[in-house]
Amino acid sequence: MIRLSMSDQVAVIRKKYLSLEPIFQELIKRRWLASEAIAIGRGGIEIVHEATGASRTTIRAGINELKTGAIPENHRQRKAGGGRKLLTEHDKTLLSDLDKLLEPETRGDPENPLRWTCKSAEQIKTKLNEMGHQISERTVNRLLHEMGYSLQGNQASRSRPAI
Repeated sequence: MIRLSMSDQVAVIRKKYLSLEPIFQELIKRRWLASEAIAIGRGGIEIVHEATGASRTTIRAGINELKTGAIPENHRQRKAGGGRKLLTEHDKTLLSDLDKLLEPETRGDPENPLRWTCKSAEQIKTKLNEMGHQISERTVNRLLHEMGYSLQGNQASRSRPAI
């Protein structure tokens, strides 16, 4: 068996990693990193870390998963609740400012839960950005939907001929 130098091992692993990285999902990536470290043996975690830039903790977690055969619940990539928090959780005044902005332009029957506004999502986004909120048009649409709003454009009135 030919034993490669550490720099050669790093180069080989880096080449394999770069070819696979675009298709990796977190679970598969973690386990691939772990299998490479296990195959190397002593010093494998450090070599894989150097070749890929992956956290040593991630590589160790993958090794533990391989040894125990643990499969994440429901094959989730992340634990429940993982990922970025909603903008409204970070920006506490966003909803109240959005409501104040829409109130003068809100249409609809007060008894009916469906409300609408004639302002476009782009206009609303621009006004909120001017008020200091970092928000996208897509998020404006989502918030309006959650608040029970519908975007309605002005409908051209057509005159009917008198009979």
